[in-house]
Amino acid sequence: MDRSSLEELLTPITSADDPTAYSVRVAVLPDGDRPQAGDWHDAEWVTIDGTPHARLLVGPGGAVQLNAGAHRAWVEITAPPEKPVVVSGPFQVT
Repeated sequence: MDRSSLEELLTPITSADDPTAYSVRVAVLPDGDRPQAGDWHDAEWVTIDGTPHARLLVGPGGAVQLNAGAHRAWVEITAPPEKPVVVSGPFQVT
């Protein structure tokens, strides 16, 4: 992903149950960082080929402006009484 690009960041979620009925938030951080309260952004669900993905618009004018380097997406699903957090693999921003 180029840091000047405005695009949807899609993070696939594997779950025994359909998570799309629950609210979802995403934090996108440099690899090695953990999200703090102010890092989370409301996201949306989109299903692609039967797999739910958390979707967040990133880049200039999006929810998060990314700098060059390795990043990870953190996905928080509010599914009372649970609130699982799923971490993506690293991806590169150039």
